[in-house]
Amino acid sequence: MSRPTVPPVVAFVSSAVAFMTVMAAAGAPSALLVVYQQRWHFPDSELTIAFAIYALALLLALLAIGSLSDRIGRRPVLIVALALQAVAMVVFLFAPDIAVIIVARALQGFATGVATSAFSAYISEVAPAAQKKLAALVVSIASVAGLGIGVVLTGIAIQLAAAPAAVVFGAALAIIVIAIVVTAASPETVGEHQGIGDALVLRIGVPSAARTAFARTAPGMIGIWMSAGLVLGLGSSIVHQALHITSGAALGLVVAAQPLAAAVSALVLGPLMPPRRFMLAGYVAVLAGVSLEACSFAAGLASLIICGAIVTGLGFGAVFSSTLGILVPLTRAQERAKLFSAVYVVAYLAYGVPTVVAGFLSDAIGLVPAAIIYAAATVAITAAGLIVSLTRTGSMSRDALPGDTQEARAHDVRASTSSAA
Repeated sequence: MSRPTVPPVVAFVSSAVAFMTVMAAAGAPSALLVVYQQRWHFPDSELTIAFAIYALALLLALLAIGSLSDRIGRRPVLIVALALQAVAMVVFLFAPDIAVIIVARALQGFATGVATSAFSAYISEVAPAAQKKLAALVVSIASVAGLGIGVVLTGIAIQLAAAPAAVVFGAALAIIVIAIVVTAASPETVGEHQGIGDALVLRIGVPSAARTAFARTAPGMIGIWMSAGLVLGLGSSIVHQALHITSGAALGLVVAAQPLAAAVSALVLGPLMPPRRFMLAGYVAVLAGVSLEACSFAAGLASLIICGAIVTGLGFGAVFSSTLGILVPLTRAQERAKLFSAVYVVAYLAYGVPTVVAGFLSDAIGLVPAAIIYAAATVAITAAGLIVSLTRTGSMSRDALPGDTQEARAHDVRASTSSAA
């Protein structure tokens, strides 16, 4: 570590708080977009574009410069990522219309993508030896839990504050500015710096040993990430328009239920079940949860969408963590970044693109019918993933490389799951 001016424990705590804040700020617009829609009266298609542009920009950043901190150091990448986040917060604070919100979301998504891989590595590296297990836990839950916490706190701000956006983004901006200062004075954890070189080249592909397994798990990945987009992309509008819930706190709770449940599932329930059984149970949960959500849209029952979001979140965490548990052991360590890039391409395209399509469809036929069609498509694709898993998962699991220990596999899966949120 070079030029440490603050103790590693301070750098560890600061980076953990900053990472959680970045993810919480990313979740905030999911609840605020319905407030903006009430104020500016824009169509559902523009609302879903504002949602999906974040995922697509984040994906671009992961592919383009996700490994940059390995070459030039963690600190400079984190400082730039946090600075971009600060700019995005300022744009959110002064946005006069939905077009500027879309720009802010794109900037926020790109900055979050830059920060995700660098923060994940830095938190694990800078933590004191006695706190390594805590660091692994922070990396595992920061993304998913931060997203859910951000939605909940934003919902409370909507309920209690006259200017919720100013409260949410102003608080995030203050924390991020402090984090930039502390990060600039924190120790570096990459010893030998290299040039940027080919780190700024878009890379995508699946290692040859994992291609068959990747193809077989792709339908399930698409299905579960579509289920995430259904609630996070359309949920706040449906809760307000179809279920007639006007409480900001209740709105935030509904939208946050799924990511929080996913975090609980991956971290708490995963170690208690064999991976194959956990994955199959997850598929069943996603199918049941999305079906409950569709019923809630049609019947106008708020209780069903909350139950559906929780059940879907539990299933999401089970399927995604188990999928990574199958794919990761099939690749050598030096190929795993390439594998994760391919996983995230599938995930974020499934997360963002169908939501945009549903938004345009809702302008033509109405929000509730569009959401029901979206849910039906999600159920169909997830069911295809379940059918493939029933016949193929066992053979895929037996193909794992012999050099991978169960402990290393579990660590990789949990760290990887956090980056996907």
